Amino acid sequence: MVDPIELNDALERLQAFLDGADLDGAVDYLRTLHPADSAELISELEPEQQAAVVDLLQAPELAEVFEQLDEEDMADVAQHLDVEMLADVLDEMEPDMAADLLGELEPAQAAEVLEQMEEPADVAALMTYAPDTAGGIMTAAPPSLRRFWTVTESVRFLRTHYAEEEDFFTLYVLDRHARLIGLVDLKALILAAPEQTIEEIMDRAVISVRATADQEEVAQLLQRYDLVSLPVVDNEDRLIGIVTIDDVVDVIEEEATEDIYHLAQMSPDSEIYSPILEAVRNRLPWLVVNLGTAFLAATVVTRFESTIAQAAVLAAFMPIVAGQGGNAGTQTMTIMVRSLALKEIEPRDTFWALWHEARVGIINGFTMGILVALIAGFWQHSPYLGLVLGLAMLSNFTIAAMAGVVVPMILKVARVDPALASGIFVTAFTDIFGFLVFLGLATYFLSFLN
Repeated sequence: MVDPIELNDALERLQAFLDGADLDGAVDYLRTLHPADSAELISELEPEQQAAVVDLLQAPELAEVFEQLDEEDMADVAQHLDVEMLADVLDEMEPDMAADLLGELEPAQAAEVLEQMEEPADVAALMTYAPDTAGGIMTAAPPSLRRFWTVTESVRFLRTHYAEEEDFFTLYVLDRHARLIGLVDLKALILAAPEQTIEEIMDRAVISVRATADQEEVAQLLQRYDLVSLPVVDNEDRLIGIVTIDDVVDVIEEEATEDIYHLAQMSPDSEIYSPILEAVRNRLPWLVVNLGTAFLAATVVTRFESTIAQAAVLAAFMPIVAGQGGNAGTQTMTIMVRSLALKEIEPRDTFWALWHEARVGIINGFTMGILVALIAGFWQHSPYLGLVLGLAMLSNFTIAAMAGVVVPMILKVARVDPALASGIFVTAFTDIFGFLVFLGLATYFLSFLN
């Protein structure tokens, strides 16, 4: 039994072995840990310490460690191994993980390692697919059943071909052309009569995905249908691999992180300790775009200089109108971006989404308008200022709701990630039109404000 550990304490203990030049002690300690914990600790070591530690680990042990690392960390640790040792490690790894590691290496180095592997075929086949597709994250197709086999024959087949499999829950059924025609779960196989054929007990309603499908779509299918594995087929419906639930856990985290970073107009590769120039390069371009939209809003304000000069109190309330509208727009935009990402809505649903959010915006705007009108009116002893502010709030909330729907939809149709650019443009709409409505109404009622 392996107990969970406190990583900071474990790292200190490992570092103590290394500081005392006790490499054998360090390696023996790592062997007592779960591979996920060992991987975490090794990734935290300095390069020279990593090299010393991995040099004492065997290929099967390194394979378990590598399978717990992300691609970049795998590539970093792999640099400490010679080609022959790395090939031995890859032979011990799951084909999909081995393919991920080779994809991080230089092409010449990856080709050299492949040549040294004993069983490179499955790994080489997986490397032909883009890394963010179903083909890129799948593992090789498992041994499959034939529909005319009996249950007895099938069980004998499983004992022969699945003896070394750690987990398998679903068995796939192929025709003579290797096309996927059904599936059988273990429960059905165990409960069936020995003389029954696979065709009698198999489920023909197989949910599958093309190898070129985006990895996010794969994750959504596994989630929607509560699957533990998803077969991957080619254009002729031949089974070429499977994606299991553990394959998409990292995908879900990666996609969620990417969307969060995009909402802040940042690169998905951004990290807290990334190089300064790289961090600037990832963030500065969108700040420049945002600056441009801010100047558009400032241009609107300059058109009402005389109004502000005659009623200076308006300047104090401008950030309220723009800020509240921006918050409302961000709420709608966030819901839209998430719904588009999960394919809960499509561009053809724009009207109904607009109709729904516009009503929400009007109700929220009316409520907030009354509240801010009362506060401003009593505070400044000016009911007309309260009226102007309340009407501006209602208008900007409605505009924010519409922009929060339309902007992501337009970006989706234009094949631009809605999470990446929606925030800037929605904020631009609420700032520009918020100032325009507020200052325009103030100009109309200026004689009463004075």
